[in-house]
Amino acid sequence: TRPRNPGGFVRQHPDTKARRWQGIVKYPDPDKPGQWKTRSKTFERKAEAQRWVDETLAEHRKNPIYKPPSEETLTAYLTRWLNDTIVGRKADSTALRYRLSLAHPQRLIGAIPLVKLTPRDIQSVYSTLLEEGKAPSSVKHVHVVLRAALEDAVTWDLIPKNPTRGIKPPQPVPHDLIVPTIDQSRKFLRDVETDRFFALWTFIALTGVRRGEALALQWSDIDWDAHTVTIQRTMSGYASHRTTNPPKTKAGRRTIDLSDYLMKVLRDRQHQQKLERLARGSAWQEGPWVFTSRNGTWLSGAHVYTHFKKLAVQSGLPDGMRIHDLRHAMATYWLANGVPVKVVSERLGHANISITLQIYGHVLPGMQAEAAAKMDAWLMDGVTTASPRTEKNKEMDGHS
Repeated sequence: TRPRNPGGFVRQHPDTKARRWQGIVKYPDPDKPGQWKTRSKTFERKAEAQRWVDETLAEHRKNPIYKPPSEETLTAYLTRWLNDTIVGRKADSTALRYRLSLAHPQRLIGAIPLVKLTPRDIQSVYSTLLEEGKAPSSVKHVHVVLRAALEDAVTWDLIPKNPTRGIKPPQPVPHDLIVPTIDQSRKFLRDVETDRFFALWTFIALTGVRRGEALALQWSDIDWDAHTVTIQRTMSGYASHRTTNPPKTKAGRRTIDLSDYLMKVLRDRQHQQKLERLARGSAWQEGPWVFTSRNGTWLSGAHVYTHFKKLAVQSGLPDGMRIHDLRHAMATYWLANGVPVKVVSERLGHANISITLQIYGHVLPGMQAEAAAKMDAWLMDGVTTASPRTEKNKEMDGHS
């Protein structure tokens, strides 16, 4: 008769010459009600076979609708997870970042079956990446994405628990804001006046936009009559995987007023691009972008970053300064010169004013002192600085 409950036993392998042992477990087929499936595994020792049978039956007792452990590797699972749950449901740039982050555990421990993955395996990935010179922030992103993927594996009953739980990823080292002086910024823009990317550096420095927003700028975003530019997309990705996406928040899509000088810089850039188109001939690839390669294609963010670092050193900007610090510098200059925080927040595309205050709060104490001094000048002009004297004061003076 067919057993009503799962059962298992150990027997000597049918091939008696091998002198090995088989563990055999029978359990209900989760996909075919009323039918049974058999699973077996061969071991060198009888005790090992019995241990496997006991563990398999114990697993069934915890989960009555038992599914045998899959031999699917971590690489196969992560690939399936990306395709099934991320691609098409998140922004292309986000999906690309996930794929690039998961490429590291796939490379290092991807051959391990998902069900055999341990916290030690996960920790080894993080340690190796740090030894290879990866930034702590990059390793933490690997952890965040891997944890999400394996949490879904738990939800889908592929593994009993998430092996990333309890593991503390490296914490990113906070990057202090590097704000050059006005004189340093002015010198930098003079020094790069003959650089091919002069318009790009000037546009970022005078508007405070992000690098990805500048690289995604199209000629149609510029209103030449109103002297404004509308930021409505950002460029991200690497090499051939570059893509554009709308800003993450409603505030990120914004229209910025441009100065007469910056309008002239953009007109010069437009003329420069026409000359480059003529020079390249058939090699030119027509596109809508304001800032392009010599062939008219998208600019590589990595190339722009590397080129800026070289120019920054040559011009004497503070050590470690990034392109993004041009944005920080402009925000700091605005606030230090009395531009309202709300206006600065809107120009930067922050989701709310609290983000601006959190990042640039260091500028405000000096502004408060300046405001206090101005208040004295406004309200106390012509008022004596002597302490007020009451009748009681005068009486006390007479008895002194």
